[in-house]
Amino acid sequence: MALTDDDGSGSNRVAATDLTAPMERAAMTDVKEKEPRAGQIESFVRYSERAADGGWIEKNGSYSFAMEDHDAVVRNARLADTSFETHGFTLEKHPVDIDWSNTEDFETRYYPQVCDLVKRVTGASEVFAFMGIWRGGEDEKGGGPALSAHVDFNEEALRMWIPRLAPGREEEIGRKRLMNVNVWRGTKPVENSPLAVCDRRSVDKGDFLRVCFGKQENGWKPGMPAGLNMAYNPNHEWYYFPDMQPDEALVFRLFDTADPDWKFTGHTAIVDPTADPDSPRRESFEVRTIAVFDE
Repeated sequence: MALTDDDGSGSNRVAATDLTAPMERAAMTDVKEKEPRAGQIESFVRYSERAADGGWIEKNGSYSFAMEDHDAVVRNARLADTSFETHGFTLEKHPVDIDWSNTEDFETRYYPQVCDLVKRVTGASEVFAFMGIWRGGEDEKGGGPALSAHVDFNEEALRMWIPRLAPGREEEIGRKRLMNVNVWRGTKPVENSPLAVCDRRSVDKGDFLRVCFGKQENGWKPGMPAGLNMAYNPNHEWYYFPDMQPDEALVFRLFDTADPDWKFTGHTAIVDPTADPDSPRRESFEVRTIAVFDE
């Protein structure tokens, strides 16, 4: 792995193209013998350098900026008192029977189930599901687990989806509160590379960096759609749900047009140093949604 010098603060800077070898990074830490799940694990979170603000991301692993690995204690959310309202995430029992390899099947049968789930969790009046991605497995679909703390969309990027999802209703929906809510699940038992979520109360607005989708010669400008990568903040509090099963869904809140303080739930794949190194590669399915509120 191409790392720059450790600055002594628990951080390593990672070259922009070096984002696809989590097990190499795990080898730098003490891998402990498998034990019953404790209250936390010691891992790392891969952040974007603060100079990333205004940069671009072409695809998973191709950025215009460097990344930084910071040591992190990741709490076992199964043993914590968390909620969607306070922390920004919740684990829901949600059994489904979907052919994840069949786009028509997951769009026609799974998307409506996701919308119903998000309605129930958030109280939204209407929910639109889009942009599902099947990721990981032995063939590393979708580039495999994404080690990069982020929030998917800024407000402009979120609103850009409305004409596609509800053509002819842009003005009506545009007047309402919109919340980006993602639903993530393992399509098989998750034995490694779990998804970590950040307690939304522990983030600051300045932790979010505007990053363009695709190469942009002049970078991000105000009013442009963008993703929001996360910069390191020692106050961040990270959680994960160990051993997620295919009948469980992790629901978490991202950009909210009614939240001027940007208390959003960042997320990223992490390396679990307690995982069996011979366990099957993690395979997951994630769907983005826009929850619409009449308030």
